[in-house]
Amino acid sequence: MSYQRLAPDERRAQILDVARRMFTELPYAEVSTAAIARETGVQRGLIHYYFGTKRELFLKVVHGLTASAALQVPPVDERRTLPEAVELCVNLFLDTAERNATTWFAALDAEGFGQDAELLRIVNRFRDEAVEHMLAVLRVPEPTETLRAVLRTYSGLADAATRQWLQEETLDREQVHTLLSRSLLTLVSDIGPALEKESARK
Repeated sequence: MSYQRLAPDERRAQILDVARRMFTELPYAEVSTAAIARETGVQRGLIHYYFGTKRELFLKVVHGLTASAALQVPPVDERRTLPEAVELCVNLFLDTAERNATTWFAALDAEGFGQDAELLRIVNRFRDEAVEHMLAVLRVPEPTETLRAVLRTYSGLADAATRQWLQEETLDREQVHTLLSRSLLTLVSDIGPALEKESARK
């Protein structure tokens, strides 16, 4: 890419766009700031000036990924039935996973990071926000901490199922959709209420 003079904000956005694409297409270990610089048409030092290290740039990409996923949550629709709301939640999740699979799995695995506290905070915050978004779309009026805990365990199932689809290729999207939609419907309409009753009796 030939060099073009851009305003600082435009240059930062351009670098971030290239980094987002490369981290989505390639494993974290195979992406370098030198490669991002070549693809952007800038000196490597400019990437470090704007974003710091490769780790810090990756954290910025993951943070942007989780923020964009949150923006896609639809408004509450009182006419939507519970099964329809479940279908909507699952489809939104699968669309986001398919677009950002490599980046998201790198974040989950902390590949090349070890136990990175900041990355863990981003992932956990995203999961907590995803639970609140599900509760809103499913129109749960007064969710309990028990139900929130149940939905947090569901996020683990969703991660594992999409890995089988997008990495292992042992399931296709339709199968994963069936697995996740039926599981979520059962958790919300049956298992969650049963656990809440057990908790109330203690």
